[in-house]
Amino acid sequence: MTEKYFDLPGADFTIRCKIYCSDSLIRARSAQSGPDLSAEELTGGRFRRVVLFCHGFAGHRDNAMARTMAEKILASHDDTALVIFNWPAHGDDAHECISLADCDTYLDRVLSFVQEELQPRILDASATSFGGYLVLKYIRDHGEMPFRRLCLRCPAIVMHDVLMQTILTPEEIRAIETGGIVLSGFDRMTGITGAFLRELEAADLTKADYSPWSDRIRIAQGTSDELVPFAAVQSFAQKNRIEFLSVEGADHRFTGPGQMDAVIASFMDYLGF
Repeated sequence: MTEKYFDLPGADFTIRCKIYCSDSLIRARSAQSGPDLSAEELTGGRFRRVVLFCHGFAGHRDNAMARTMAEKILASHDDTALVIFNWPAHGDDAHECISLADCDTYLDRVLSFVQEELQPRILDASATSFGGYLVLKYIRDHGEMPFRRLCLRCPAIVMHDVLMQTILTPEEIRAIETGGIVLSGFDRMTGITGAFLRELEAADLTKADYSPWSDRIRIAQGTSDELVPFAAVQSFAQKNRIEFLSVEGADHRFTGPGQMDAVIASFMDYLGF
């Protein structure tokens, strides 16, 4: 398996991306060019299938689940690639603060690159937590499902509540409400503003109708998730008739013995690997 970093330029931004694929599907010169390559070296429709992976809040493109999933896929499907990218203000992205508008721009740019340049016959996706929220918001806002199938692990359906009730402290909330910027997160500290919280509050995914795409989505949620309420995700899945996998005792990161492996196996089965 080859893993390479590459950048996607935009009008006033650069998206930091990473691809996992078979050695044989990367041009010989790029396979020996170190950890980075240009986006142009990936073009040409060499991949039959691409899985787009979207990481969670304050994560980054070096995501452990994405790498494990890529290893398992590529062990038997060398015509497939897994692509992951940093959300704005995540990982080594240049933004200091996050906004939903920027996230939508990033996802739209990555989708355009994958569809128009990589040209896979099949495009699937797997998203975690805040990444799941952003993918679902994209589907709602654009009125289309760009993926053949979508797998969501602990999607942060109620992301505004997650921040206000479990991530931000009362002191941080007061600082934001008075115009300040609070750095919050896990792997990287991400700038949270009042404008971002207002965006989240206005974008209430619980009121959206995803039933037109329900047969193309699978959700896995831990019953002991300490960040994203199990009941909220279960209710969302039931309302929209989405296939729902309840993982007994699993926390937000699925750290219990065998829990992450079980979810990855379920997702790979759903995607047809």
